[in-house]
Amino acid sequence: MLVYVAVVSLGMIIRASALHVARRTTQVKVEMLSSLAVRSGAFSTIVRIQAPRTLAAGVQSRQQSSTTKQIENWDKANQIFYGPERDKTNFPHPVQQEFSSKVRLGFIPEGFFQFFYPKTGVTGPYLFGTGLLAYLLSKEVWVVDHNFAEVLGFWAAFYILNRKLGSKLGKYIDERNAVAAEERFVKPITEAKKVYEDVITASEKTIWQEEGQKYIFQAKRENVDLQLESIYRQRLKTVYDEVKKRLDYQLELQSTKRRFEQEHMVRWIVDSVTKSITPQQEKESISKCIADLRGLAKA
Repeated sequence: MLVYVAVVSLGMIIRASALHVARRTTQVKVEMLSSLAVRSGAFSTIVRIQAPRTLAAGVQSRQQSSTTKQIENWDKANQIFYGPERDKTNFPHPVQQEFSSKVRLGFIPEGFFQFFYPKTGVTGPYLFGTGLLAYLLSKEVWVVDHNFAEVLGFWAAFYILNRKLGSKLGKYIDERNAVAAEERFVKPITEAKKVYEDVITASEKTIWQEEGQKYIFQAKRENVDLQLESIYRQRLKTVYDEVKKRLDYQLELQSTKRRFEQEHMVRWIVDSVTKSITPQQEKESISKCIADLRGLAKA
């Protein structure tokens, strides 16, 4: 009997924990679009990312086509389910509740009471429950035998364990669910966003660098123009030097020729004059010179 009560108590604990977890199904708010994308497998590649990866600029064309196809399918799904043709009044978009609906007496939904209030008033649900219990007992649909004490023991143990351990166990399970949601959903999506933000930043930087190519081409073009101008000026100087050398040569040739002619003429005249002087004239000239010198000396 004690073993049976222990098993029943354990079942009550599990049931209480399940009920508490049902009341607080999700504690981490995740956007509906992200949850739907992860469940549908549209971003299964993102969820599987275990660590950030640096994507190279040259991504393979096959991966690009696969990503493009996924984006096209996603846009098509958005047009079908969220397009203007959808009747959002009669068929609104279902939104997953963050918490379960309220209950009374630990297990009866609040909607059950709200259903009876317009028809029977406030006491209607309780009278219905009491009448149903009386009907089951009076018609022996629910037979009260010697095992009925186990029912009382079960609910008593369920109530006590729920009061003592329900909140702690529910808090522990909520923490585990929050950690699991963080590791399985939030963290992979955050890491994937960071990876693709880095890729976008790198792509924007690459685009910015590519925009500078026109200035590089312009600088190279100007550099080539400067080189051509330098070669042109160098060739002009070479032509100038060569022409100047030839002109200097002609000038030197004419000067040499004129000097040679002049020297030859002077030499010819001197030789002619020297030859025309006779020894007697030379002797008279010397004597006259000596006489002139003596006259100068006396004076």
